[in-house]
Amino acid sequence: MQDQVVIQRAPGAVEAKVDDQVVLLSPLDFSYHALDPVGARIWTLLEEPRTFGELIAELTASYSIDAETCRADVTPFVDRMIVIGTIAAQ
Repeated sequence: MQDQVVIQRAPGAVEAKVDDQVVLLSPLDFSYHALDPVGARIWTLLEEPRTFGELIAELTASYSIDAETCRADVTPFVDRMIVIGTIAAQ
């Protein structure tokens, strides 16, 4: 994913906090998806639209990880969330 792509929560995606987890409801097929702590952090950061590059910068600062590793770890997650309809990309 290119750094300038704007990502945000998709309209219709619903979240619920269950114990210590965030669970998302896909607006496409109404499937549920539990997020791990990093996924929940990404979801929180996407309360406001931001570029993929901004997301990576925030995560690298928060988790003391290099940008290349972060990008390699986060890209499949964001791609999956786009497929299930909880995140939109422009």
